Amino acid sequence: MALAPAPDPDLQTGLQYIRAGWFDRAEPHFRTALGRYGERPDILHFLAVCLSQRGAFSEAEGLWRKALAKDPGEPLLSYNLALVARRQGRLDEAARRLRDTLRRQPDHFEARAALASVHMDQARYAAAERELAELAGKLDVAIQEDAALKPLQARARNMMGYALYRLGRSAEAIDVLDMALVDAEEDSTRRSQILGDRALALGALGHHDEAFGAVQQALELAPDSAPLHHVLGFLLHFAGRSEEAIEPLQRALELDPSFAVAMKTLALAQAATGNDGDAVDLLQQALQVKPRDRDAVLQLSLHHLERNRFAEALETLEPYLKEAPDDARALNNQGMALRGLQRFNEARRALKRASRVLTDDPFVLTNLGRVLVDLQRAAEARPLHEKALKSLPGDSRLLTHYGSCLAALGEFDKALETLDAALAADPDNEEALAERMRLPA
Repeated sequence: MALAPAPDPDLQTGLQYIRAGWFDRAEPHFRTALGRYGERPDILHFLAVCLSQRGAFSEAEGLWRKALAKDPGEPLLSYNLALVARRQGRLDEAARRLRDTLRRQPDHFEARAALASVHMDQARYAAAERELAELAGKLDVAIQEDAALKPLQARARNMMGYALYRLGRSAEAIDVLDMALVDAEEDSTRRSQILGDRALALGALGHHDEAFGAVQQALELAPDSAPLHHVLGFLLHFAGRSEEAIEPLQRALELDPSFAVAMKTLALAQAATGNDGDAVDLLQQALQVKPRDRDAVLQLSLHHLERNRFAEALETLEPYLKEAPDDARALNNQGMALRGLQRFNEARRALKRASRVLTDDPFVLTNLGRVLVDLQRAAEARPLHEKALKSLPGDSRLLTHYGSCLAALGEFDKALETLDAALAADPDNEEALAERMRLPA
């Protein structure tokens, strides 16, 4: 977007203030220029930048939309509109505008990094990893001529390492994060984040001592980082040290009271140590921060189900399912809550819908089978239990449910054998023991 051929005092002064970071001083100059020249795309853009810096995102978005309508080939305008859409939670629109930006300017490195970030916001880690691998490759070439791009390369590899961790490819993640540490050089903020993500990947591989060492190193660089205190608590909880996990997770929430992810992890730790009320309170707080937080809904509903609080589980799920009626995990939990309330036909319908999405999920299959047994349709349930066991052949829970189905079919010898196998896999399986006691002598 070119400025007016003749230098304009307001535009020149406004740009000088923007370069200095004085957006409040720049804004009146661009408004004056707007009055003089009309809605030129360049002036609309600079005024929108000023507005966005003071938090007037809706007004800034309107100006960028006008500018893009007048200059549809300008990638900077679609990029800024994407950033506003992402900030306001419109992730699909943000991704679309970032792809538009990259079509117009394939080497817009920040746009590719932002697109990867949007994919990660959407839990689309494979898509994020593809964008970041392409970005890292382009940056490897560009850095030969512009060493100032090294911090962006460190960020790209940091993000790619985290995406690989979330994809369950933790060994690859560590290799990429090690490269990111080299790229980060002396940037302590970036190094602390990389070390935190490296700790998560090490923990996923079962290398707990190394993981704790990495996160402690990270905390030395950034002692007041809420995400790093969360990483420490997360690692402790999943290493079976839930009581120790509580303190760093509480510290994360002291540093950032709206940190919903830390609330959910702390809820897991509190539940594991028997603090039921604290766990429920934390998950409800997470839902106040983000009412449609899928993970919090599933976690809280499952927490209630495990404690036979079926009405509370249903109450947690219903508002979410109005917004996301095809979420198979939520439908599965809804089906089990309805089953607990002995509303078997409604439970069957919910689980049937879940099974259409998660066609091979062993727990959805076995839960649908359990409800069919409740409805005295054990013959229909049998193939569902058998299909579930093909996925997890030694799972004590699945064996228990299959044993109950066989008993309902009158195949008592095979039911006894199946329930004995369930108890061999888990001697503390009270449901299997109770089913076995019910079998005829």
